[in-house]
Parts: sequence; C-alpha cells; structure tokens
Amino acid sequence: MPSHALDQRLFERTNNLTDDNNTVLASPQDGIELITNWLRVIEGNTATQLIESDLKDLRDELTLDQPDADRVKGLLLNLADNTALVAQSRNVQEQTEGKLDDVAFTLRTLAGL
Repeated sequence: MPSHALDQRLFERTNNLTDDNNTVLASPQDGIELITNWLRVIEGNTATQLIESDLKDLRDELTLDQPDADRVKGLLLNLADNTALVAQSRNVQEQTEGKLDDVAFTLRTLAGL
C-alpha cells in the first residue's frame, strides 16, 4: 500500500478517537496499535524527532497494567504542542498542515482539554 494511503488512514483513525461530544472511543490497546503505526511512518524523520520520542513514551505508558493518568495527559499535551509545531514548519504542505492541526486538536481532547 502506498505510504500516502497509510498516512491518510492514520489521520482518520487518530481523529476518530473521540466523538462529537469529546468522548474517548478508544482503548489503551487501540492507542498502542495506532502509535506503532504512526512510528512506522515518521521514524527517522528529523522534523518529527520530538514527536517520535513522545509517542514511544506514551506507548510504553499505555502498555502498563495501570497507566499513570497524569503522565498520559502530559505526554498527550506535549504531542499536541509538538504536532502543531510540525504543522507550522515551512516544509509542510497546506493540506497536511490542516490534518496535523486536527491531530493536535484530537490529542488535546484526549488529554481532557
């Protein structure tokens, strides 16, 4: 499958983690799977190093029997901020910028903001 198709599905799956009422619709296992897929796409990209590190930390936290809610929230907020920064970089196409901004919004929603 072409990577752009995978990327599109990841954007859609990420943005579908919450509903219109900001209710979380995903389990920690769903999050782990989604994170693993995102890591495959962004791995080795210097523009996304901060995101890659936070994603790995979040994945590790979600694998615990009882993830620390405050740590998860902090990681989600860091991811949202760093995703928004990547969206504003000069190398990002306008269409991708909007998708990244939507992901940042979803991450903030997941964090409870």
